[in-house]
Amino acid sequence: MAEQFDPRLTPWHIDESEFYEIEDATAQKEFLLRYAVLAPSGHNSQPWTFRIVADGIEIHPDYTRRLPVSDPTDRELLLSIGAAITNLRVAAAHFGFDSTVLYESTETPDLPVALVTLRETSDPDEKLRHLFGAITKRHTLRNDFESREIEPETLDRLCGIVESSESLRFVLPQERARASELVEEADKRLMADDRWREELSEWVRPNETSAGDGMTGDAFGIPGPLSAFAPWLIRSFDLGETRGHRDREMVEHAAGLIVVIGDDDRTSLLRAGEALEYLLLSLTSLGVQYAFINQAIEVPDIRRELWKLIRTPKAPQLMLRIGYTSARQRPMPRRPVEHAIG
Repeated sequence: MAEQFDPRLTPWHIDESEFYEIEDATAQKEFLLRYAVLAPSGHNSQPWTFRIVADGIEIHPDYTRRLPVSDPTDRELLLSIGAAITNLRVAAAHFGFDSTVLYESTETPDLPVALVTLRETSDPDEKLRHLFGAITKRHTLRNDFESREIEPETLDRLCGIVESSESLRFVLPQERARASELVEEADKRLMADDRWREELSEWVRPNETSAGDGMTGDAFGIPGPLSAFAPWLIRSFDLGETRGHRDREMVEHAAGLIVVIGDDDRTSLLRAGEALEYLLLSLTSLGVQYAFINQAIEVPDIRRELWKLIRTPKAPQLMLRIGYTSARQRPMPRRPVEHAIG
């Protein structure tokens, strides 16, 4: 009898040796997608659909999973798809494929946003291949981090990754205090919006859930049976003051802050999402934890203030704090990969 599918466990435990028993090309591509769907996404909405074709894999947005209140222009939706593209390419490199991303600029419902072409090779991209082990280990940790600096050798490697990317930028120490103020103000504004809280609550699940998407209560520090009340709590109470104060402190005390930047057109957002996931896998490989702190980017006028603060040529799209923690958290749920294949 087949084991019961556990959305918080099964998708994250992949026996890579199974790939080498697959002879059918379509089945091989389906196997690669088991890694693609482990990418992060806004509210863990997993807003993607994949279509296997002769040349590779098409990626389509799933607009039934969009977040119209917190992400009305689908910025984070496209960033999430970009992250899935990186996971797909990393897995492809590990299993001996060369990959290329072809972007579709025409916004037509029947067309994909991108095609990842795949070709067998004896010389896969080494920079991608060495990140493979981090895919199933990467998890967003929303708790407090330890009060210690990034180790010098690790920091040097991170600086190299950030400086070599046009999509990444460190928040400088002299910008930190103002950035934390903007996060606090955004928290208060967002939590005061009934529609925003309602949308968030729709994606919050009990810790022991059969749902394959959304965020479980333990991600917010809500234990056991109490997690079933989390959606009601979020809908019913404006906790912006409390959350804003806590997030401000976490930003101020983080070992580092990194902003993902990019233009607001579709291709630029996909590429920024690819760079984001490359960074997250690199952090995971280096033993550094991260948490998203995107509130200041979800409020348009506060986003403009953050952009002026960091003085980048492209707009801020996401922000994350990095550091160390010994805490561990179960991964968020994932749908069975076949549910994401169109």
